[in-house]
Amino acid sequence: MVAVLREELIALRDAGADFVQFDEPVLSEVAFAGPHATHSFMCAALSEKASPESELEFAVELINQVVEGIDGIRTGLHVCRGNWSRDESVLLAGPYDALVPYFARMKVTQLVLEYATERAGSFAPLAVLPEDKEIGLGLVNPRTSEVEPVEQLVARVHELLRYRPAESIFLNPDCGFGTFSDRPINTLDVAQKKLESLSLAAQTLRAQPT
Repeated sequence: MVAVLREELIALRDAGADFVQFDEPVLSEVAFAGPHATHSFMCAALSEKASPESELEFAVELINQVVEGIDGIRTGLHVCRGNWSRDESVLLAGPYDALVPYFARMKVTQLVLEYATERAGSFAPLAVLPEDKEIGLGLVNPRTSEVEPVEQLVARVHELLRYRPAESIFLNPDCGFGTFSDRPINTLDVAQKKLESLSLAAQTLRAQPT
């Protein structure tokens, strides 16, 4: 798998891509669900694992093997909390504290994290990450019909600015809007409006004095 991902990363760089995001749907489940828990469909095999720490160490090793020595492109790691249901109670909850020590050693440019709901906890754990680590900040919830107001998104970014520099923050939806091609969790119209809100929030923030 490492060899395949390295080949794809190099091919995308050589084709002109500036940024490649790897999707990681397992790390949060390892950290928040614990060993021998009832896992989601993404992580059923983890029920047999006894040590979350060993799994997370293995993840750091594999991710670093994928990106080692490949320059000329920025990379990101999206850490998913679940995107298959509109029922927030069945999705993973927990602050990023347990994952931050592992994030700090991953040789990716950006950590793409889901912060659109209260399930993610506060921004405080991100303060100890290396200074050069970018944050892809999940701000809109792809599972709801409500379009987040621009003012709300701007306020959330100001909260993060207490812990991370402005140039390291990138605005994103929490996850994708079309997890399943035959059963999307939102409409195209709502997805477009949420992305427009994100874009306007970014424009507002850039126009503000630093």
